[in-house]
Amino acid sequence: MATFEPFEEGVEIRGQAVLSIVAGVPSAFESKAYDLLAAEGIEDLESEEWYPQSSYLSAYRRIVEEIGESTLRRIAQSTPENAEWPPSVDGPVAALESINDAYQQNHRGGEIGSYDIVDTGDRQATVECRTPYPCAFDQELVEATVEAFSDNYADTSEVGATCREDGGERCAYRVEW
Repeated sequence: MATFEPFEEGVEIRGQAVLSIVAGVPSAFESKAYDLLAAEGIEDLESEEWYPQSSYLSAYRRIVEEIGESTLRRIAQSTPENAEWPPSVDGPVAALESINDAYQQNHRGGEIGSYDIVDTGDRQATVECRTPYPCAFDQELVEATVEAFSDNYADTSEVGATCREDGGERCAYRVEW
């Protein structure tokens, strides 16, 4: 399964989620991020509007290629900081469980994939990611989400037999805090 490629044509993403790219890039590259989004047809961003996921993913790919993979990680790290969390989220496991809810609310129009907790333990969880977003983004998102709702640093490692970078359908990450 290729990253940066939507699972289906016609899928859309909410403008608020698109704005997370801009929020996550270093300030020196903010105008470059807007330019790359515009080059893919995403202009005059409005948080409540919907935009083609294929355009968003193309812009995302270009940001990684032109600004660097470290920017991808910064975007993932800033996502939990820029997200609105339900009041019921009171710890790392609840936060990880809510990633999929937020993902579903910010995408529409077809098969989009999912984030699923498949195992939890004392200060650890395993999250399966089946999305068209890069593996490094998902891994960093899982780690940053735990850190946003824990007093500890988190550490993630890829587990499981498949990885999307190698053509698999999903990736699984064990996170400990």
